[in-house]
Amino acid sequence: MKKIIIILAAFLFCQGASLAQDDRREKDKEILNLFFQYLGAAQIDDLKVDSNALDSVRWESTPVGAMKLLRQENMGKWKVKAGDYSGIVWLGEKNYAVVSDKERTDGYIPFIIDINLDNGKLESVRRFDKIQGNPRPRYGLGGQYTVRDCEGIAYFPVNNSFFIAGEGDQRILEYDAYGVPTGRELAVPSEFGLDKIHKNYGFESLTYSPENHKFWSTTESQLKEDGEAAGPENPQVHNILRLQSYGDDLQPKEQYAYQMDLCQAKDRKTIYAYGVSEMLALPDGRLLVMEREFYVTERYAGSYVQHKLYLVNPNEGVPVTFEEKGDQLVSKALKKELVTKFKTELNLNRMNLANFEGMCLGPKLNDGRQTLLLISDSQHNHGNSAFHLKDYLRVLIF
Repeated sequence: MKKIIIILAAFLFCQGASLAQDDRREKDKEILNLFFQYLGAAQIDDLKVDSNALDSVRWESTPVGAMKLLRQENMGKWKVKAGDYSGIVWLGEKNYAVVSDKERTDGYIPFIIDINLDNGKLESVRRFDKIQGNPRPRYGLGGQYTVRDCEGIAYFPVNNSFFIAGEGDQRILEYDAYGVPTGRELAVPSEFGLDKIHKNYGFESLTYSPENHKFWSTTESQLKEDGEAAGPENPQVHNILRLQSYGDDLQPKEQYAYQMDLCQAKDRKTIYAYGVSEMLALPDGRLLVMEREFYVTERYAGSYVQHKLYLVNPNEGVPVTFEEKGDQLVSKALKKELVTKFKTELNLNRMNLANFEGMCLGPKLNDGRQTLLLISDSQHNHGNSAFHLKDYLRVLIF
């Protein structure tokens, strides 16, 4: 009799869990439908997509002065699934689209992020498990992840679509509101091709300015033709990057030179990366550029990520061409202004190590100040039993 009661209790528990799961699925579906309705697309069960532009985002020029950095928040507190989050774009209200660089399909993940409009603090974060993505993705040799390695995302209101930059194929492809490739892409010059970049130092950044009708992207480190990648092996090398713009016609436009700072690391450890991890187009034509140095020791202790945000103004710069090299590029490099910098670390005093790779504007606060969001890549909570990376969001206010 006791055995029967235990079996019955287990059955009822499973039934209850199943019902709760069904309720959650229905709730997720309902919210996701609202997400698509907000984009101007059809409901998730309807295959037709309305290409109405998103017109509720009102971008306004805001001076970038001293930034207020709020505390980074672990998305795990809201039970957000671990990921490899590498890019984010705001879609208005509480809606965001995020890309992850290690997934079974290329596309984007819908996020609902609630920011307190009085103080800028994060109130809640919700991620949908289903990726809106390519129904026929191409896989690498291991067959575990797609070859695209999605790193940056931009929303294109003209066509109610997304453009996603892939470091694995050095292409910037267009996806519709459901994350399905449209067959269109930015006409990336061949000089940015896979054979022209240093390994793992290709496209990391992508941004679009609806006011100026321009896309912007660049490689994480300088191209092979422009020299060796900056790092501990080449401590005196200043990466000289090429910031490439594209018009609404998807064709390449002006290109500008950008010179990075010297690296800080003196020796190479187990994991090291130094380059531009993201750019953000501001409404007045200026760009925020995030330089990031990621240094991981063999036993993790002493690891750090240094983040620097610089402001540049292409409108005051001189365009460059691929024929120009070396000192020619340096002499025309955009003047940059340090806006803010911060360091995340792993040591006895601080355990907030985070590699921020995505950046986007967020809503304006009630007092008129502008929010900016950063999202980190935890490499799916990479680490060991003593410490592992976490998925963080951080709000900056200016």
